[in-house]
Amino acid sequence: MTWALGREGMHEVVSETDRRGRPRRTLICMDTGLVRNDPIPSDAELERFYGDEYRVAYKGSIKPRRRQILRNFRRAANHVRTNRDVLKSAARVLEIGAGSGEIAFLLARLGKRVTGIEPNFHYAAYCRDELGLDIRTAHLAPDLFPPGEFDLIRLSHVLEHLNDPVKYLGQIAEWLAPGGTLYVEVPNIEAYCRTKSRGGMFHYAHIFNFNPWTLRACAGLAGLSEAPETAQRSAGSTRVFFRCDAAAASRTEIENRDNARHVRELIRLHYAGAFAKGKAAKPVKKIFARIEETIAGLAAGTPSEIGERAMRSLRPIA
Repeated sequence: MTWALGREGMHEVVSETDRRGRPRRTLICMDTGLVRNDPIPSDAELERFYGDEYRVAYKGSIKPRRRQILRNFRRAANHVRTNRDVLKSAARVLEIGAGSGEIAFLLARLGKRVTGIEPNFHYAAYCRDELGLDIRTAHLAPDLFPPGEFDLIRLSHVLEHLNDPVKYLGQIAEWLAPGGTLYVEVPNIEAYCRTKSRGGMFHYAHIFNFNPWTLRACAGLAGLSEAPETAQRSAGSTRVFFRCDAAAASRTEIENRDNARHVRELIRLHYAGAFAKGKAAKPVKKIFARIEETIAGLAAGTPSEIGERAMRSLRPIA
């Protein structure tokens, strides 16, 4: 936890409110550029929040809407197409933070043995009842699975929600089989600075805010290194495939003040309105996109039928 918290005296306050204007203190570590909430929520607070409150607080519903299902299946199918080379050899898959289950559904239909973890009771039940998935309502703990259980573990838009990212990455890596792959995807604070409406970045659920350097440093300290065969497609992004590497921690740089100054300046520019160009058209585009997704989602049928349509758009990879 020491690296994630940063050294005493090396923080600057970048925001005192969340994206809805409510009190929420956010700091940047000027040793690294890692941005985080202050204070860090406890395990008990997070278990309560994600078990029952999170989906309603951020999605407004205890189960996904049809347009969200359609959008998520489109994104999931695109991810499978883009990364079919990595996915092809993975027979046993763990999806941590399964959400509404689209990736898990597609991988299961492609012949993978897929297990999912989803801490939210309502979404986990939706995945089981509507999509027929093996989704467990659980929170991360070392004894959930035996060592070496999975060929591929996915952690998509989850790491930013955890209160000790280095610890949890190291724990999750124990569940990888030899040669197995861990996929981590998080929001990129650099992209948020440029694309979010002014003041619309920070909130309770995103405890940590990563950029490409801080994500890779965090993984390195947990004993992971980037898979070389996918490094080019992931360059400059926060969507990375990692593998276990016993020497990674000793090679990992734990300070990058140039990165910290870069992230700090982007945050300053965000709040100064430097990236506001084109924002007026964004709400209109979102409205039309939602209308299209709503109509298409209703026409596509049940969640599993939407999934089967997405499945037919893929060629077999296993």
